[in-house]
Amino acid sequence: MLQMDHALQVEQLEKNSRLIIRDDHYDLPVLADLLETAARRKVKVILLDTGRFACEEFERLADFPFNLYTSDRARKDFQQLNQIFLRVEPAGCKLFYFLHGELENSQELGAGAEIFSSIYVSSREKPRSLEMLAALAAEISRQDCNLVYYHHGKLEENLAEIGQKNCWVHISSKYFNEEDEILLLDMLKTFRKNRGRLVAHIERPVSSYLLKLLEKNGAFLVFNLPLLESGSEVSRLAKTWERKKLPEKAFYLYKEVMA
Repeated sequence: MLQMDHALQVEQLEKNSRLIIRDDHYDLPVLADLLETAARRKVKVILLDTGRFACEEFERLADFPFNLYTSDRARKDFQQLNQIFLRVEPAGCKLFYFLHGELENSQELGAGAEIFSSIYVSSREKPRSLEMLAALAAEISRQDCNLVYYHHGKLEENLAEIGQKNCWVHISSKYFNEEDEILLLDMLKTFRKNRGRLVAHIERPVSSYLLKLLEKNGAFLVFNLPLLESGSEVSRLAKTWERKKLPEKAFYLYKEVMA
């Protein structure tokens, strides 16, 4: 029933829509047919890898483009990941990698980063060493890959060291306020210098003054607030930023979610 629902869903989706699915919901032939339908309908498929399929089975899927989101929970072996990349890349498929584990092997990860469009790290489940993240950012900034880091917690001065070329740092207004103005401005100044990008998720009300300051100094604003007062300055800012597109390489699956 689930397979039929998704097949029908693909037929009904508009051109350039995104469809996010898990590979463990399908047998391989059904998934291949779904990808073929999506390609015909020009629907963009994001396939979440659970490690179900062996490397050689991706040959069956590689006739049609899709983006594969995998992780160190699904696949830890970089040789295996490289084999998958070689099979799907000719069809225009891209690999995205979520690092749940420790950062001790960041040098190995950085050395093999060229097969990924983005590597994601989050501090939601556990603290992250900003020093190690900065070292990983330095390695990735020299490659055709992106580092996307979700910072949960209070702002820290050395957070700016992660904002290098090809690096995106997500922060939430739950953890900053007007008292952090100088720290935020210094951080954005460093980001601009090193060609990194700061994404500020507005999940708790802050003043329009601070929002404009963030906007003026290069932050990308993502609003996720309850109903705003119609016609207010914050409401107008939110509507403006809703129309701005954040590239897929800069966020994990959903722009509005702090992963």
